[in-house]
Amino acid sequence: MTIKIKKANGEIQDFEPGKLVNSLIRSGAEAGHAERILKEVTAQIRPYMSTHKIYRLAHKYLRKYSKASVMRYSIKESLMRLGPSGYPFEKYVGEILSHSGYKVEVGVKVQGRCVNHEVDVFAENDREIILVECKYRNNAEGSHDVKTALYVHSRHEDLRAAMEKKYPNKKITGWLVINTRFTSDAIQFGECSGMTLKSWRYPSKGSLESMIEEMKLYPITVMSNLNRQQIKTLISNNIILMQDLSRMDYVTISRILSITEKRASIIKDQAEELCAC
Repeated sequence: MTIKIKKANGEIQDFEPGKLVNSLIRSGAEAGHAERILKEVTAQIRPYMSTHKIYRLAHKYLRKYSKASVMRYSIKESLMRLGPSGYPFEKYVGEILSHSGYKVEVGVKVQGRCVNHEVDVFAENDREIILVECKYRNNAEGSHDVKTALYVHSRHEDLRAAMEKKYPNKKITGWLVINTRFTSDAIQFGECSGMTLKSWRYPSKGSLESMIEEMKLYPITVMSNLNRQQIKTLISNNIILMQDLSRMDYVTISRILSITEKRASIIKDQAEELCAC
């Protein structure tokens, strides 16, 4: 019997076991473990249960098999923990582009043809300049519609008019990056206007999710045993990625977070395990 479940945006859909299994395997779970988790989760699903509750169930059972897989499985939720302000998300997007070979500045003033603009992420290499507008939400229920895309596109066009004169040999590209999802009309406008949109699952190639997974650029917020103040402290010290933690010695982690060296050693070990997978 097909079970109806409720998505974060309120939409009702059929529960698809294959999607859950695939998401678990993508996180690094073995196929046999994923199937066992599916059975345990399915036994507890009730009609119109939220996808968030289903995720929490899967997360609980996955913990039995692999801590690293648990952290990878929680990437989407971990982006919500970067808040409450949008600045840490901007820094995180900057880190992704930096690891993609761009020289990056976050939160810079740039003169357009008509007015001055603050650009969330300014990324530059020998061939291209990417002007990134980041829109952050700390819950999965919100989506960004065509009004957001229109506003950002207008800003990018004003900047492009000025920057093409200043950088005649470089391609000027505008991106809109969000941590939730776009409505269909926003996607339609982005595709028509030539503006690059990136969200958790969009586009099918080069989405935020795929960029994170391909480069293993996991945010520090995948660690559920870091509290909000510790996350804030790490970000203020420009420690955004689990890679950063894995390369630090436990004495430094202990000093920055004001925790015992034993606790710091556990954090470092978990970061190394995740980044090595």
